Amino acid sequence: MQAHIFTEGSNTTAENRNRPVKEYYEGLFGMVAGLHDELAEFTDAHLHVLSETYGVIGGEEILSAVSDERQEPMRRSEMVEQAKTELLEAADDADVLVVMLSTDIFQNTAGKVWNDLVNAAKPGSIWCLSASRSSLDALEFDALEAKGCTVLTYQRVGVARIGTETREELLEAVRQKAVK
Repeated sequence: MQAHIFTEGSNTTAENRNRPVKEYYEGLFGMVAGLHDELAEFTDAHLHVLSETYGVIGGEEILSAVSDERQEPMRRSEMVEQAKTELLEAADDADVLVVMLSTDIFQNTAGKVWNDLVNAAKPGSIWCLSASRSSLDALEFDALEAKGCTVLTYQRVGVARIGTETREELLEAVRQKAVK
């Protein structure tokens, strides 16, 4: 099973840049790294971190190598385009797709390509969307559900990327799918 997590980096970072991206970002990002590790117990999990400096980077990439490779900071519009492309590619093969983004980034990435994401969705896949109420209310879930997809949502409030209850529902759905 393939799992893809899309989220933004954190303002809290480690001093040592010679570590994987998922360990470089700290603070509440630890919840994301922990979710990735838990999903990795049942799936081939991929973490995609959106950064206005580096674009979309993989959780296992070493930050210092990414920094050396990308001398110029990425423009926000380039990061958004890269994120839309990677979301669409991930939706095509994801058994589990987790999208945890702030309002503006969610609306400009997943929101802009929503119909294409739904069309690309694997039947029976698990989708977990964590965004503001307004972002989630703008989406139509009927077509995903018609494909037999499980759709979990968490209305972000403050800095929490996913609520405990939604996280547990997601992990339980993945466990159930893994044993089938």
